[in-house]
Amino acid sequence: MSAQAAFEPRMVLIWIGVLLFIGGIMLTAFTALWGGRFGARSRTDSAAGFSPRANWPGLAMLAVGILCFLAAAAV
Repeated sequence: MSAQAAFEPRMVLIWIGVLLFIGGIMLTAFTALWGGRFGARSRTDSAAGFSPRANWPGLAMLAVGILCFLAAAAV
């Protein structure tokens, strides 16, 4: 891959999508692992890290990453 090909709009969208997608997965996993069970006061709060309310930033990053993939496919 040449340096010029790496900066085409299609490749830039793909790389942004990859970064957002992987970052969203990592943020969602981090929130689920550290936001729920270890900080829970009782057993009813043990699944608190898996709620969409707690994971919305990671899910939003995943959605924007997927949109970047679709935009790159359309270009």
